[in-house]
Amino acid sequence: MRVWGHWEGAGRPARFGRSTGGLVGRAEELGALRRMLAQGRLVTVVGGAGIGKSLLAEHAAAAVGSSMPDGVVRVRWWDGSPTRRRSVPQAVADALDGETGEPGEAGEAEGVTELVARLRSRRMLLVLDDFDPVREECVRLVRALLDEAPDVRVLSAGRHPLGLGEEAVLRLGPLGGPAPDGGSDAATGVDAPPGAGPAGGPAATLFLERMRAARRGAGHDGPSRGRPGPPPGDHVDELRLADDICRRLEGMPLAIELAAAQAAQYSLPQLARMLEPAQGWLGVADAPLRRHRSLRAAVGAGYALCGAAERTVWARLSVFAGSFDEDAAAYVCSGGGLDAQDVPASLARLVLASVLEPVRDPGGVLAPRYRMPAAVRGFGAERLQSAGETAAAVSRHLYWYGHVASTAHHLWSTGLHERAASLVRDEETDLRAALTRAPSGADPASATLAVAVDLWFWWAVCGHAEEGRALLGRLLPLARTDTRVCGQALWLAGWLAVCTDSPEAAELLGQAWRVAMLAGDDATVGRVSHVLGALALEDGRTERAIAHLREAADTIPVHADHGPPAAVSWALLAVAQARVRPADAWRSVRRASAGPQPRHDLWTRSMTQYAQAFVDHLRGRRSRAWRRAHKALAGALGVAGAATASGPPVSGGAVAGAGAARATGASTVLGDGDGGDDGSGLGKVRAVATMAGPPGAALIHQLIADIESGQPPV
Repeated sequence: MRVWGHWEGAGRPARFGRSTGGLVGRAEELGALRRMLAQGRLVTVVGGAGIGKSLLAEHAAAAVGSSMPDGVVRVRWWDGSPTRRRSVPQAVADALDGETGEPGEAGEAEGVTELVARLRSRRMLLVLDDFDPVREECVRLVRALLDEAPDVRVLSAGRHPLGLGEEAVLRLGPLGGPAPDGGSDAATGVDAPPGAGPAGGPAATLFLERMRAARRGAGHDGPSRGRPGPPPGDHVDELRLADDICRRLEGMPLAIELAAAQAAQYSLPQLARMLEPAQGWLGVADAPLRRHRSLRAAVGAGYALCGAAERTVWARLSVFAGSFDEDAAAYVCSGGGLDAQDVPASLARLVLASVLEPVRDPGGVLAPRYRMPAAVRGFGAERLQSAGETAAAVSRHLYWYGHVASTAHHLWSTGLHERAASLVRDEETDLRAALTRAPSGADPASATLAVAVDLWFWWAVCGHAEEGRALLGRLLPLARTDTRVCGQALWLAGWLAVCTDSPEAAELLGQAWRVAMLAGDDATVGRVSHVLGALALEDGRTERAIAHLREAADTIPVHADHGPPAAVSWALLAVAQARVRPADAWRSVRRASAGPQPRHDLWTRSMTQYAQAFVDHLRGRRSRAWRRAHKALAGALGVAGAATASGPPVSGGAVAGAGAARATGASTVLGDGDGGDDGSGLGKVRAVATMAGPPGAALIHQLIADIESGQPPV
């Protein structure tokens, strides 16, 4: 097989063969590319910076070149430096002739017509690599070859497709993570690292191969400074660290190879920590291609090809930590001479340039969403900082996700729990980014605090209490203390402290009560009383629990938001009164059922139905109690379904807001305190809802079992 090459960025053509690095983890893509070349005349490998387009195209050309009598011609046009003013047809002709002169030394320049005439009778493969700066010229040449040179096949590699009708496009993604089982790489025959087992994936395999080569080249087997790496032979620990590093690098082959080169100087734990804040610093001085000498240069080469609007949008999109939709991008990126209606077109062009990755395909039933790879996002953040626009973009990002949190809160409050949880789940990464960025002052901190308060149901009901408590604990000292939202945040922090069995709960609730009283916030005052009543109920202090819960039920306004409604306090009050004041308990149940929330809010209705079943059982109405207990169970499972779809599994007690010790649903004993125990077993009232929400399924099952056993009521 004859192979010719021309490297325009280097100023001279060059023979080339297989890369010395080898191809790792691309067996499936290589097979697909070979099939596409066998079936069509024009195939383009498309992908972002450093994803491995050129290497895959080179291996595919080597694999199919033997079937081409006239060989393979490869032209690499660009190396991130200004290209020479030589036409694409002339560059192809120079590669075909093997000429080595500077522009003008090779004789008269050759155009498309002359080149097509030379290739009309050839059977060969033409590889156009890194054609992005001269894409329009490449399109004209390839169209002419497809029309007039029937035995010439074209394999191109770039960030954009060529856009011709006959073009087959292979979009190259990052290397995969851990594989389902170990084994060898089909493309290279390289075995997975010993001891890899089910954890080793192609990304980790590539990293470990290049790391060991770098350490051999440095003349040692371990890092030369910093803490020592894993002990020799400890492949499991080494592979775990490699997987962690590759996840941080999102499987980008160039970034993985550059990071592996650093492993000759740093231990793997040290390298993982260094990659956490930024990745653009990764680089090596002796890379064959100038734009591969650093990750920043590789990404910046694509930035140089973008228009002014795309560069602005790229920089401003760097404040997004996860996926986003067009509306969010238009709001955050507009301003400063860029209109909101121009942003969607820039998004489309950035997708074509492989800067953005579509999460959902545009044109589908659902609105399209996009994400920015970590290396691209880091480069954009540097450009945003240099333009002095970081503070403005962060502020707009916070405002937008404050709107998202408010929307989710209103969905939850109107009983649309699944939609609320789904919205937060879709936007969770950026909501977390908005909440964890350091505020620039007291007012931004208060705005961030309001976002956290809007997500009260996410923290308390959907299994994220520990995260919510930590966020509130960090934000509260930074925000103003004379606002209503501060009182709400203190109450929520106290609630979550109880959920996580934190000792600071009492202090937080006391602060919340004082701030709410000064702000005239009756809802927060009532919810503090609700928490105190629930805690007293759990501790067996029935009379105190009744007093607190009565205050809560009377104080919380009917339509109060940002927390459990008054109906929940009435329901829990009924449970507290059921054994000592049965008549009052029945009146409290009726008050709980009479409000508007139980009619449209499954969460509140489940709590109310549990209280009704509990009171009916004590009054000897077994049939009615059994029916209502099953309705409460269905509601609890429905709410738990929305919660567990959003995060970690939520136990019955956790859904009810109880701490870990109460999660079994049977840890509270009433009877040692004010009310006593009659020995029937019903005097032992379980932790129904330390804060709010439906009791867990385990607790309701126990009530159903008590009803079915025919245990005599008190």
